[in-house]
Amino acid sequence: MSDFISIHKTGFRLLKMIHSVDSAIIPLHLLEVCFSTIQIYAGLFLTAGLIDLLLKGAYGQAAQWALYLLGMNLFFGVTLCLLRRKFRGMRNRIWLIFYVWLREKAFSLDYETMERPEVSEKLLYSERTSEMHGGLGVLLCRYCDILKALLNILLSVGMVAVLCMAGPEKQAGLTGWIAKPLPSALLFGAAFAGMLLGSWKIFGKFAAKQMAIFSSHTGVENKISYLQSQVLGKTETGKIIRIYNMQEMILKNITENLEKACAYYENMCDLERRECDSNKMISSFFTVFSYLLVAVKALTGAITVGAFTQFAGVVNQFGNACLTLIADQGELRKICTYMGPFLQFLDTENLHAAGSIPVEKRTDGEYELAFENVSFHYPGCEELALKDVNCKIRMKGKLAVVGRNGAGKTTFINLLCRLYEPTAGRITLNGVDIRKYSEEEYRTLFGVVFQDFRLFAFPVWKNITAGGERLEERIRKALRQADAEGLVQAMPQGLDTNLYKNLGDGVEISGGEAQKLALARALYKDAPVVILDEPTAALDPEAEAEVYARFNRMVEGRTSIYISHRMSSCRFCEDIIVFDQGRIVERGSHEELCAAGGNYARMWEAQAKYYT
Repeated sequence: MSDFISIHKTGFRLLKMIHSVDSAIIPLHLLEVCFSTIQIYAGLFLTAGLIDLLLKGAYGQAAQWALYLLGMNLFFGVTLCLLRRKFRGMRNRIWLIFYVWLREKAFSLDYETMERPEVSEKLLYSERTSEMHGGLGVLLCRYCDILKALLNILLSVGMVAVLCMAGPEKQAGLTGWIAKPLPSALLFGAAFAGMLLGSWKIFGKFAAKQMAIFSSHTGVENKISYLQSQVLGKTETGKIIRIYNMQEMILKNITENLEKACAYYENMCDLERRECDSNKMISSFFTVFSYLLVAVKALTGAITVGAFTQFAGVVNQFGNACLTLIADQGELRKICTYMGPFLQFLDTENLHAAGSIPVEKRTDGEYELAFENVSFHYPGCEELALKDVNCKIRMKGKLAVVGRNGAGKTTFINLLCRLYEPTAGRITLNGVDIRKYSEEEYRTLFGVVFQDFRLFAFPVWKNITAGGERLEERIRKALRQADAEGLVQAMPQGLDTNLYKNLGDGVEISGGEAQKLALARALYKDAPVVILDEPTAALDPEAEAEVYARFNRMVEGRTSIYISHRMSSCRFCEDIIVFDQGRIVERGSHEELCAAGGNYARMWEAQAKYYT
């Protein structure tokens, strides 16, 4: 019973969400349920009357009833056809809004929360299972089918009660006794109770087995999804596969997981078939018994021949409704089970406290940023990535943050941009803990080009403006500063040219060209602090030095921060911070640090030949 309650608790919450998107869709489905049910029982009633009139020889009245039957079927047929055509569009909208809900929630979560494996897995699981088994539209259909089945059962039980109360004209013998109201009601009630009890036991028996099989399959789907999206779905992996002759290994991996997936579907289909067969067997016994009862009533004169066809149809509707109710309850159980992680994802709370203080808007760009005893470790890792960091960032200056790979440079920037929050200590803006500021407003202070920067398969102008207002002169100024104006002018549609071919026609650009557009995006934002987080790591030292020299000219008059494990950026910076093992070990100008003979001096000497 607790499983039953849990299923419908999830289902009703999802229905409420559907209603919030389209307040008409559920009432229209209820109307469809009512109309289709009325059509069935009105048809049975009119057919029974028509048969009795024909048997009496009342052909004129029979013709009228035939017209009533035809008109009724025409009206309900056309109405239901129009409703169901409208449902297709509504259900498609519901299906699409499901993905919007997922992404809206994902964007509302802070970066650190969204990066947690258990959170991102719920997102991917929800998308994958919805594509495999149907989403909110299917849930709505199942509930409508269940409601239709319940209405069928209530109406048919009511009509069977009328059948049971019909007394026989011939009361002799066993058939006459069975046809009496009380015995026939007791016999029908006993058969109905037996069917319900048997169906409930079957439901419980197969529910546990289905859940065990369903939950064990998640890992296989994860692997198949990874192979499809990250291995087969990326063109750049094709080079690696061919160079290292990995085709056989990947195909073997795919085959093994597909075989496991096939075994899962075979097991699920077999289980569903066995459950269906068991329910059909129970339903068949009940249907046969009910037909016999109707036949006894007709033989003893309790009902007419026309009524016999009517009640036989009622019994058939009752049996089908019971089967539908049981089958759809199983389908609903499956839908609500895989929708559970979707609701859990929507209920996920941010790790970060939501600040509300607005950031002071300063035209002079004079802000003070400071780290105060900041330590940090990444989720799931106890080792500190930053250890007791204290520093102030000089505004409108040029700061280089250097150190070996893994020294803590990128972590320093992630915390500065509030993608993560310190494990200990605090970061302040103008003396106020940055956690007290609105995240959106605080991040307007930064234009960042990360090492793993991304451009999207959208028009060039949308990549530059990040979807903001299209200001032509400002776009062209940013492109000019990033040395990318000629690149865009050479494209077929200029700023309206789509990048890449993921969404149709577009242009493929090189890594260096993409880097220029990423720089233009950071410059277009016109933020007071511009950060380059090793975006040139894949370039050779001389090319990297050229990029930094150009970037140095672009950001004149703004605070700029350069992060690198190489020294080319240091030539342009009056302030240099050196990280080692998560700590700031040195700070000063190039001349001061070289004279100190510490970590910086050793790194400079090791790389100086590339910059002279």
